[in-house]
Amino acid sequence: MSVPVAFATIVIVWSTTPLGIAWSNETVSPFAAIALRMMIAALIGYVVLKLWRLELSWSKPALRAYLASLIGIYGALLCTYVAADFVPSGLISVLFALAPVVSNLFSAKLLGRGEFTLLRWIAFAISFAGLSVICLDDWVIHSSGWKGVILLLMAVTLYSLSGVLVQRENYQCHPFSMSVGTLLLSAPLFLATWYVVDGKVPEIDLSSRSPWSILYLAVCGSLIGFMSYFYVLGNVGATAVAMVTLVTPVLALALGHVLNQEAITMRMGLGTAAVLAGLLIYYQASSMRMFARFIRK
Repeated sequence: MSVPVAFATIVIVWSTTPLGIAWSNETVSPFAAIALRMMIAALIGYVVLKLWRLELSWSKPALRAYLASLIGIYGALLCTYVAADFVPSGLISVLFALAPVVSNLFSAKLLGRGEFTLLRWIAFAISFAGLSVICLDDWVIHSSGWKGVILLLMAVTLYSLSGVLVQRENYQCHPFSMSVGTLLLSAPLFLATWYVVDGKVPEIDLSSRSPWSILYLAVCGSLIGFMSYFYVLGNVGATAVAMVTLVTPVLALALGHVLNQEAITMRMGLGTAAVLAGLLIYYQASSMRMFARFIRK
Protein backbone atom coordinates (compact mmCIF):
# COMPACT_ATOMS: atom_id res chain seq x y z
CA MET A 1 0.00 0.00 0.00
CA SER A 2 1.35 3.43 -0.94
CA VAL A 3 1.06 6.51 1.27
CA PRO A 4 -1.41 8.30 -1.08
CA VAL A 5 -3.68 5.22 -1.16
CA ALA A 6 -3.58 4.88 2.63
CA PHE A 7 -4.23 8.61 3.04
CA ALA A 8 -7.19 8.47 0.65
CA THR A 9 -8.55 5.49 2.59
CA ILE A 10 -8.44 7.49 5.84
CA VAL A 11 -10.22 10.43 4.21
CA ILE A 12 -12.98 8.17 2.84
CA VAL A 13 -13.45 6.22 6.08
CA TRP A 14 -13.39 9.26 8.37
CA SER A 15 -15.74 11.19 6.07
CA THR A 16 -18.31 8.40 5.86
CA THR A 17 -18.17 7.22 9.49
CA PRO A 18 -20.49 9.96 10.89
CA LEU A 19 -23.17 9.15 8.30
CA GLY A 20 -22.66 5.44 8.95
CA ILE A 21 -23.27 6.01 12.67
CA ALA A 22 -26.46 7.97 11.93
CA TRP A 23 -27.74 5.24 9.59
CA SER A 24 -26.85 2.45 12.01
CA ASN A 25 -29.13 4.12 14.59
CA GLU A 26 -32.15 4.22 12.25
CA THR A 27 -33.72 0.88 13.18
CA VAL A 28 -31.32 -0.22 15.94
CA SER A 29 -30.72 1.56 19.25
CA PRO A 30 -27.33 3.32 19.58
CA PHE A 31 -26.28 0.91 22.33
CA ALA A 32 -27.13 -2.17 20.28
CA ALA A 33 -25.52 -0.69 17.15
CA ILE A 34 -22.16 0.03 18.82
CA ALA A 35 -22.19 -3.34 20.63
CA LEU A 36 -22.78 -5.21 17.36
CA ARG A 37 -20.13 -3.16 15.57
CA MET A 38 -17.46 -3.84 18.21
CA MET A 39 -18.25 -7.55 18.51
CA ILE A 40 -18.04 -8.02 14.74
CA ALA A 41 -14.83 -5.98 14.55
CA ALA A 42 -13.25 -7.89 17.46
CA LEU A 43 -14.13 -11.28 15.93
CA ILE A 44 -12.86 -10.41 12.44
CA GLY A 45 -9.79 -8.71 13.87
CA TYR A 46 -8.88 -11.72 16.01
CA VAL A 47 -9.22 -14.09 13.03
CA VAL A 48 -7.04 -11.82 10.86
CA LEU A 49 -4.50 -11.54 13.69
CA LYS A 50 -4.19 -15.33 13.81
CA LEU A 51 -3.93 -15.60 10.03
CA TRP A 52 -1.14 -13.02 10.01
CA ARG A 53 0.48 -14.81 12.97
CA LEU A 54 0.80 -11.60 14.94
CA GLU A 55 1.39 -11.74 18.68
CA LEU A 56 -1.34 -10.55 21.04
CA SER A 57 0.24 -9.89 24.41
CA TRP A 58 -1.62 -9.77 27.74
CA SER A 59 1.36 -8.61 29.78
CA LYS A 60 0.99 -5.75 32.27
CA PRO A 61 2.48 -3.15 29.88
CA ALA A 62 0.15 -4.36 27.12
CA LEU A 63 -2.89 -4.23 29.39
CA ARG A 64 -2.05 -0.69 30.48
CA ALA A 65 -1.80 0.36 26.84
CA TYR A 66 -5.10 -1.38 25.97
CA LEU A 67 -6.84 0.29 28.92
CA ALA A 68 -5.51 3.69 27.89
CA SER A 69 -6.81 3.09 24.37
CA LEU A 70 -10.10 1.84 25.82
CA ILE A 71 -10.90 5.34 27.08
CA GLY A 72 -11.04 6.52 23.48
CA ILE A 73 -12.79 3.52 21.98
CA TYR A 74 -15.38 2.90 24.69
CA GLY A 75 -15.92 6.37 26.12
CA ALA A 76 -15.64 8.44 22.96
CA LEU A 77 -17.59 6.08 20.70
CA LEU A 78 -20.40 5.60 23.22
CA CYS A 79 -20.85 9.38 23.50
CA THR A 80 -20.69 9.74 19.70
CA TYR A 81 -23.34 7.10 19.01
CA VAL A 82 -25.77 8.67 21.47
CA ALA A 83 -25.00 12.16 20.13
CA ALA A 84 -25.86 11.02 16.59
CA ASP A 85 -29.54 11.00 17.59
CA PHE A 86 -29.42 14.74 18.33
CA VAL A 87 -27.09 16.34 15.75
CA PRO A 88 -26.55 16.18 11.96
CA SER A 89 -23.97 13.53 11.10
CA GLY A 90 -21.64 16.06 9.46
CA LEU A 91 -21.30 17.97 12.72
CA ILE A 92 -19.65 14.91 14.29
CA SER A 93 -16.72 15.30 11.92
CA VAL A 94 -16.57 19.07 12.51
CA LEU A 95 -16.21 18.70 16.26
CA PHE A 96 -13.75 15.82 15.97
CA ALA A 97 -11.60 18.11 13.84
CA LEU A 98 -10.70 19.77 17.14
CA ALA A 99 -9.16 16.54 18.47
CA PRO A 100 -5.53 17.30 17.46
CA VAL A 101 -5.70 20.67 19.22
CA VAL A 102 -7.19 19.16 22.38
CA SER A 103 -4.58 16.37 22.20
CA ASN A 104 -1.85 18.98 22.16
CA LEU A 105 -3.31 20.53 25.31
CA PHE A 106 -3.26 17.15 27.07
CA SER A 107 0.22 16.47 25.72
CA ALA A 108 1.48 19.72 27.20
CA LYS A 109 -0.06 18.90 30.57
CA LEU A 110 0.74 15.17 30.82
CA LEU A 111 3.87 14.77 28.70
CA GLY A 112 5.36 18.25 28.68
CA ARG A 113 5.58 18.09 24.88
CA GLY A 114 2.83 20.42 23.72
CA GLU A 115 3.99 23.49 21.89
CA PHE A 116 1.70 26.54 22.06
CA THR A 117 2.99 29.67 20.40
CA LEU A 118 0.99 32.91 20.27
CA LEU A 119 -0.14 32.03 16.73
CA ARG A 120 -1.43 28.67 17.93
CA TRP A 121 -3.37 30.23 20.78
CA ILE A 122 -4.96 32.64 18.28
CA ALA A 123 -5.86 29.71 16.04
CA PHE A 124 -7.25 27.87 19.06
CA ALA A 125 -9.46 30.87 19.86
CA ILE A 126 -10.71 31.13 16.25
CA SER A 127 -11.72 27.44 16.18
CA PHE A 128 -13.62 27.67 19.43
CA ALA A 129 -15.25 30.91 18.33
CA GLY A 130 -16.53 28.91 15.35
CA LEU A 131 -17.79 26.25 17.73
CA SER A 132 -19.63 28.97 19.69
CA VAL A 133 -21.31 30.16 16.49
CA ILE A 134 -22.50 26.60 15.79
CA CYS A 135 -23.85 26.32 19.34
CA LEU A 136 -25.90 29.51 18.85
CA ASP A 137 -27.81 27.98 15.96
CA ASP A 138 -31.56 27.64 16.48
CA TRP A 139 -31.52 23.83 16.28
CA VAL A 140 -29.08 23.78 19.22
CA ILE A 141 -30.84 26.37 21.39
CA HIS A 142 -34.48 25.54 20.73
CA SER A 143 -34.28 21.76 20.34
CA SER A 144 -32.20 18.91 21.76
CA GLY A 145 -29.14 19.71 19.67
CA TRP A 146 -27.28 21.00 22.72
CA LYS A 147 -27.31 17.48 24.15
CA GLY A 148 -25.52 16.20 21.07
CA VAL A 149 -22.96 19.01 21.17
CA ILE A 150 -22.13 18.32 24.83
CA LEU A 151 -21.82 14.59 24.17
CA LEU A 152 -19.53 15.22 21.18
CA LEU A 153 -17.31 17.56 23.21
CA MET A 154 -17.06 14.81 25.82
CA ALA A 155 -16.20 12.34 23.05
CA VAL A 156 -13.47 14.58 21.62
CA THR A 157 -12.01 15.09 25.10
CA LEU A 158 -11.94 11.36 25.89
CA TYR A 159 -10.55 10.50 22.44
CA SER A 160 -7.77 13.06 22.77
CA LEU A 161 -6.91 12.06 26.33
CA SER A 162 -6.77 8.41 25.29
CA GLY A 163 -4.28 9.09 22.52
CA VAL A 164 -1.94 10.97 24.86
CA LEU A 165 -2.17 8.26 27.54
CA VAL A 166 -1.34 5.58 24.95
CA GLN A 167 1.63 7.67 23.89
CA ARG A 168 2.76 7.97 27.50
CA GLU A 169 2.63 4.20 27.96
CA ASN A 170 4.98 3.85 24.97
CA TYR A 171 4.09 0.19 24.52
CA GLN A 172 5.71 -1.21 21.38
CA CYS A 173 3.69 -3.69 19.34
CA HIS A 174 2.14 -4.11 15.90
CA PRO A 175 -0.62 -1.48 15.44
CA PHE A 176 -3.10 -4.17 14.45
CA SER A 177 -2.37 -6.12 17.63
CA MET A 178 -2.98 -2.96 19.63
CA SER A 179 -6.29 -2.46 17.85
CA VAL A 180 -7.49 -6.04 18.34
CA GLY A 181 -6.43 -6.11 21.99
CA THR A 182 -8.47 -2.98 22.69
CA LEU A 183 -11.43 -4.28 20.67
CA LEU A 184 -11.46 -7.54 22.64
CA LEU A 185 -11.62 -5.57 25.89
CA SER A 186 -14.18 -3.07 24.63
CA ALA A 187 -16.68 -5.54 23.12
CA PRO A 188 -17.83 -6.97 26.52
CA LEU A 189 -18.15 -3.44 27.92
CA PHE A 190 -20.36 -2.34 25.03
CA LEU A 191 -22.39 -5.54 25.37
CA ALA A 192 -22.86 -4.93 29.12
CA THR A 193 -23.84 -1.31 28.47
CA TRP A 194 -26.44 -2.42 25.94
CA TYR A 195 -27.85 -4.97 28.40
CA VAL A 196 -28.10 -2.47 31.29
CA VAL A 197 -29.35 0.58 29.37
CA ASP A 198 -31.36 -1.09 26.60
CA GLY A 199 -31.57 -4.85 26.98
CA LYS A 200 -33.88 -5.27 24.00
CA VAL A 201 -32.68 -7.71 21.36
CA PRO A 202 -32.62 -5.69 18.12
CA GLU A 203 -34.71 -6.78 15.16
CA ILE A 204 -32.37 -6.88 12.18
CA ASP A 205 -34.21 -5.48 9.17
CA LEU A 206 -32.05 -6.29 6.14
CA SER A 207 -34.12 -3.89 4.03
CA SER A 208 -32.99 -0.95 6.20
CA ARG A 209 -29.63 0.77 6.20
CA SER A 210 -28.80 -0.06 9.83
CA PRO A 211 -27.32 -3.60 9.55
CA TRP A 212 -25.25 -2.71 6.48
CA SER A 213 -23.96 0.45 8.17
CA ILE A 214 -22.99 -1.55 11.26
CA LEU A 215 -21.10 -4.05 9.08
CA TYR A 216 -19.39 -1.25 7.14
CA LEU A 217 -18.28 0.48 10.34
CA ALA A 218 -17.04 -2.80 11.84
CA VAL A 219 -14.88 -3.69 8.83
CA CYS A 220 -13.89 -0.29 7.45
CA GLY A 221 -14.25 2.03 10.41
CA SER A 222 -12.73 -0.24 13.05
CA LEU A 223 -10.21 -2.29 11.04
CA ILE A 224 -9.26 -0.94 7.58
CA GLY A 225 -9.33 2.71 8.67
CA PHE A 226 -7.26 1.92 11.74
CA MET A 227 -4.59 0.07 9.74
CA SER A 228 -4.40 2.88 7.17
CA TYR A 229 -4.10 5.44 9.97
CA PHE A 230 -1.07 3.74 11.50
CA TYR A 231 0.50 3.12 8.08
CA VAL A 232 0.40 6.85 7.26
CA LEU A 233 1.48 7.72 10.80
CA GLY A 234 4.53 5.47 10.54
CA ASN A 235 5.56 6.54 7.03
CA VAL A 236 4.74 10.25 6.99
CA GLY A 237 4.11 11.41 10.52
CA ALA A 238 1.41 12.86 12.72
CA THR A 239 1.24 16.18 10.84
CA ALA A 240 0.07 14.52 7.65
CA VAL A 241 -2.58 12.54 9.51
CA ALA A 242 -3.75 15.73 11.20
CA MET A 243 -4.34 17.28 7.79
CA VAL A 244 -7.19 14.81 7.30
CA THR A 245 -9.22 16.80 9.83
CA LEU A 246 -9.17 19.76 7.43
CA VAL A 247 -10.82 17.70 4.68
CA THR A 248 -13.25 15.30 6.34
CA PRO A 249 -15.64 17.85 7.95
CA VAL A 250 -16.51 19.39 4.58
CA LEU A 251 -17.02 15.98 2.97
CA ALA A 252 -19.03 14.68 5.94
CA LEU A 253 -21.34 17.72 5.89
CA ALA A 254 -21.83 17.33 2.13
CA LEU A 255 -22.58 13.60 2.43
CA GLY A 256 -25.06 14.22 5.23
CA HIS A 257 -26.79 16.92 3.20
CA VAL A 258 -26.97 14.94 -0.06
CA LEU A 259 -27.55 11.39 1.20
CA ASN A 260 -29.41 12.05 4.45
CA GLN A 261 -31.20 15.33 3.70
CA GLU A 262 -29.52 17.07 6.65
CA ALA A 263 -29.94 20.83 6.63
CA ILE A 264 -26.86 23.04 6.63
CA THR A 265 -27.81 26.43 8.08
CA MET A 266 -25.92 29.64 7.42
CA ARG A 267 -24.73 29.78 11.04
CA MET A 268 -23.57 26.16 10.91
CA GLY A 269 -21.64 26.85 7.71
CA LEU A 270 -19.98 29.98 9.13
CA GLY A 271 -19.09 28.19 12.36
CA THR A 272 -17.60 25.26 10.47
CA ALA A 273 -15.56 27.62 8.29
CA ALA A 274 -14.19 29.33 11.42
CA VAL A 275 -13.30 26.00 13.03
CA LEU A 276 -11.40 24.88 9.92
CA ALA A 277 -9.75 28.29 9.47
CA GLY A 278 -8.44 28.10 13.02
CA LEU A 279 -7.11 24.59 12.40
CA LEU A 280 -5.45 25.69 9.16
CA ILE A 281 -3.65 28.48 11.00
CA TYR A 282 -2.81 26.07 13.80
CA TYR A 283 -0.96 23.69 11.50
CA GLN A 284 0.70 26.61 9.68
CA ALA A 285 1.80 26.89 6.09
CA SER A 286 5.15 25.18 6.72
CA SER A 287 3.38 22.01 7.86
CA MET A 288 1.21 22.08 4.76
CA ARG A 289 4.29 22.33 2.52
CA MET A 290 5.95 19.45 4.37
CA PHE A 291 2.82 17.34 3.94
CA ALA A 292 2.70 18.10 0.19
CA ARG A 293 6.31 17.03 -0.24
CA PHE A 294 5.64 13.70 1.47
CA ILE A 295 2.53 13.04 -0.63
CA ARG A 296 4.48 13.71 -3.86
CA LYS A 297 6.93 11.01 -2.79
